[in-house]
Amino acid sequence: MALAQPAQADGNIAEAHDFHALQQEMQAKGLPLLLAFRADYCGFCKQLEAEYLQPMLTSGKYDTRILIRRFTLDNEESIVDFNGNKIDAEAFAARHDAALTPTVVFLNAEGKEVAERLLGYNSPDFYGAYLEEAIATAQKAVQ
Repeated sequence: MALAQPAQADGNIAEAHDFHALQQEMQAKGLPLLLAFRADYCGFCKQLEAEYLQPMLTSGKYDTRILIRRFTLDNEESIVDFNGNKIDAEAFAARHDAALTPTVVFLNAEGKEVAERLLGYNSPDFYGAYLEEAIATAQKAVQ
């Protein structure tokens, strides 16, 4: 079972599988979670990761603001949810109402949404502003 892995300095976004372990990291650091629900076949997901999420990781500017992870909807591995229970990827996505990709949610350590989610990726010009606003809201919610 893969544990919550730290984001890579090279900009690769860590895949989240163990949210119970991730919860402990969130609590220890006092940070919210940006979780990008994605699918391997989703071109907009790849574009979002390349244009925003990966640069955010490599910049280092978000290390003390938010944890950034991704969750692949067609994942075959079992998932450990925030309560420590094993569930499948489909059930986890349904619990977070993430059927459309990409869906970016902002969660506290209990797995509750603390900022407005971002659905889809069709207006890259404004996406950065929406993303910044949601991160600021999520930060305030967990302080």
